[in-house]
Formats: sequence, structure tokens, C-alpha cells
Amino acid sequence: MCIKKGFLLYVLFFIACFTHYVYAEGFPPFGYPQFDTVNIHANSNNKDYELYIQLPPSYKDTKINYPVIIVNDSRFAFPITNGAMALMGNNVIKEAIVVGISYAKGEDRTISRTRDYTPTFSPAESNGHSLAARKASGHAKEYVAFLADQVIPLLIKKYRVDPNHKIFVGHSFGGLLGSYILVNRPGLFDHYIIGSPSLWYDEKVIFKMEETYAKNNKSLKAHVMIYVDDNNGSAKDRKMADNVLLFEKILRSRNYSGLKLEVVVIADENHFSVFPGLVARGLMASIPLKNK
Repeated sequence: MCIKKGFLLYVLFFIACFTHYVYAEGFPPFGYPQFDTVNIHANSNNKDYELYIQLPPSYKDTKINYPVIIVNDSRFAFPITNGAMALMGNNVIKEAIVVGISYAKGEDRTISRTRDYTPTFSPAESNGHSLAARKASGHAKEYVAFLADQVIPLLIKKYRVDPNHKIFVGHSFGGLLGSYILVNRPGLFDHYIIGSPSLWYDEKVIFKMEETYAKNNKSLKAHVMIYVDDNNGSAKDRKMADNVLLFEKILRSRNYSGLKLEVVVIADENHFSVFPGLVARGLMASIPLKNK
């Protein structure tokens, strides 16, 4: 219990520091070690973003390459992931570079994440964000092209990134995005930490995409960790756990070569509380300090 409280306090402290940096353009003297900020224009959708890059403590003293963790919804996911790394890095997991991708600059976050994280245009989606956000939906393909063609090459060129340890982290619509990448461009990442994915989106369109992938492919080389809460508080009568378990059943039935799949329904959590714990679980599974 003390460890859990300590972790939550650490995360809250980091979020406060991160928020101060974003809005006041600086850290207080006692703040978290400063991260790099890189401005980048996405050629695929003509939007501007920021990359927030936290290097591990040992980076300046070594010449080794590090795993890279790319998180979406960086408003909450970047500080939480950094908090987990600060506690676990070089203790129970390998140190890694953490990269957060901002929402499109100058846009409402719900519009940005709906456009970038959803695979199909679904303006009548009853469980989505605002009407304006839903009208912007369906451009995950362009956003993934931005990741593949610009973000990852930039990171590999500018930092000492291990190209065989690229880790995707996404929750909710971000988990939907991870599922979309998995069944369309699985080789883009080596490990997928997918949290409570919105598989209900557009009449479960991800299931249709997986079926199309299965018709043309016998392999799916990826380490996939899907974590879902057992009491979703945001999706009305849609139970995300049921969709995740169905997705697991289908993936296992394909017998894809190269697929390592772990699925966990986390008890006593809801859609809003589950993320910190699933990130820690996913990192321990993907980059353990000692290989199992």
C-alpha cells in the first residue's frame, strides 16, 4: 500500500512539473529533470506537433542504444510513463528513452485525438467526443504515416535508439490507434502496450481490419500486451473487457507466427484509473532488466 501511494504521489508531482513547463515555459528549481522539446511538422496531415523527449539518467555517461517508448495522449501519458520509468528504470526494467507526442498545436485536444487516433470516418459515433471532433474523425492512416516516416526516423537519427526495441503505448482512443497499427503495419513497433482500447468504435471496425489482414498474412511479428479495466465508466453499456477478450480469442485462433500475446483484465479498476498500473505491467513485460 505504501509503495502504491508513493508511486501515485510521484506521478502527481511529475504531472505538476510537466504542466508548469508546458504553460509557464520552465521548471521550478526542484522540478523533474528537463526534457527535450522538438517541434515537428507532419507532412501527411499538414499539422504541427511537439515531441517531448526524456532521456534516461545514464544516457550522457554511456554509448549504448536504448529502447524507445512512444506515448500518445501525452497530456497525461508522458508524465505517468516517466514516473514509472524513474522508479523502475535500472531496478526492474531497462532504462529507456520516453517520447511523448503532443496533440496538434493550436487545436482542441478532442478534435486532434479523434482525427489522429481513429481509423475511419464515423461522425455519428454516439460514444465519441463532440460533433466537431467526430466530424474530424478517421485519419489514423495519415498520423501513422507521420510516426513511420518522420517521428521514428528523427529519433533514430538524433538519439541512441535501439531500433529493435520500439514500444508503443496508447490508452482508450490511443489503444484503438495501437490496435489499428497492429493489424495494418505491425512491424512499426516491436512491443505494443494497449490499454482499454475503444474496440467498439465504428461498429467494431478493427475486427474487420484484422479479418482483412488475416486473409493476406500468416505472420504477425509483435509482442502485444492488452490490459483492460473490468468496470469501464465511460462507455455506457459497452463493456470494453468483453471486446478485448473477443479480440484475444480471434487473434489466438489465427495462429499467427511471431505473435506473442498477453491479455489481462485488471480487477477493481475503471477506464480512468487503470492507466498507471497497466503502463508499469507493460514495461515490465517488454523491457525487463533481466531477460526471462
